[in-house]
Amino acid sequence: RGIRGTICPHLVYTTGDSKEDKLLLPVELKAKLAEQWMEFGSLAHLWNEWYAEYWRDANFPYLIVRFEDLIFRQYDTTKIICDCAGGAVNSKSAFQYIVDSAKQGPGHGKKEERTGMIDAWIKYGKPKEVKAGFSDLDWEASLEFLSRELMRKMGYRYPPSE
Repeated sequence: RGIRGTICPHLVYTTGDSKEDKLLLPVELKAKLAEQWMEFGSLAHLWNEWYAEYWRDANFPYLIVRFEDLIFRQYDTTKIICDCAGGAVNSKSAFQYIVDSAKQGPGHGKKEERTGMIDAWIKYGKPKEVKAGFSDLDWEASLEFLSRELMRKMGYRYPPSE
């Protein structure tokens, strides 16, 4: 059964129609990682495990780039990455922003449904909205499923609950 909220995919779904009959069930998934199929309790569990391989277990240098940093701070993020890796970045005046969707070709859905830079700002720029568009059930599941330590390390905070 679906649950209301503007964000998809969901972390949980419910059984039963009345409040008393509802049972939260994680939306389990399978993902192919490093040529191996793996099962996860939810998308949040996949997120926790994927990044734990680096921040908890890695004994080599690594760089994690947050998607939202590339969306909202393209030049600054690119410059930091280049500086970290010993590269050079063009001056800010020569930096080119891709406003339309960077995804091209028939494998990326209908052209009119692709997300460009402005659409991404609108879609992902809601961290201060109540529950950031998540349903009440997904919001509660995120509090339970997401690693608080990883949230802190990645610089994330939960959006306001009310």
